[in-house]
Amino acid sequence: MSNNISATIHLTGDVQSADFPKWIIRHAHKLGIVEVYTQLVPSGLEVKAVGAEEMLQALAIGASLGPSSVLVETATISTDACT
Repeated sequence: MSNNISATIHLTGDVQSADFPKWIIRHAHKLGIVEVYTQLVPSGLEVKAVGAEEMLQALAIGASLGPSSVLVETATISTDACT
């Protein structure tokens, strides 16, 4: 079993849709990520989450594809070990 790590996923593009944060949280929960927060920032949408590294990577990939209401141009993920 993987250790949990924290990650920040930064999404740019047309990501201002009101349903996108709820979509991300719903998909994070399906991946077993229970700690997930979203915040609109001037450059796009920032997602902070804690979970297994492979599930966080899966969330980043899923978010980059997004629902039809958004057009993600870039998705970058940075991770840190939880202490």
